[in-house]
Amino acid sequence: MMKYISRGIVFSVSILVSYLITGAIEDRILAETERFRPLTATLIGMGIIVLVFTPVFAYTDRITEAAIKAGLRESKSGAGKIIGVIAFVIIVYVILLALFLDKWFQISLIDAF
Repeated sequence: MMKYISRGIVFSVSILVSYLITGAIEDRILAETERFRPLTATLIGMGIIVLVFTPVFAYTDRITEAAIKAGLRESKSGAGKIIGVIAFVIIVYVILLALFLDKWFQISLIDAF
């Protein structure tokens, strides 16, 4: 059961991190396409998303899996198995929440409350 939960955590964190990385790359590249017509800029953007997202997701998935496994291993030994895993997962998702709040709304996590 724990294997499926950790696999789900790795998958969801990988997707979220990949989106943030791809979004940053996309924003930078699309900022350069302002001189194109909307149709041309859209086609370029779509191509960039496909070309960039695939390797970014694969690379991020490997790094995320290694980081989460290491973090889970450390949290299990430090705070007990269940509490450590829950604390680690909450910390990871709070960090991602803060990054998404900053990207989408340009506010910090503290300002959101």
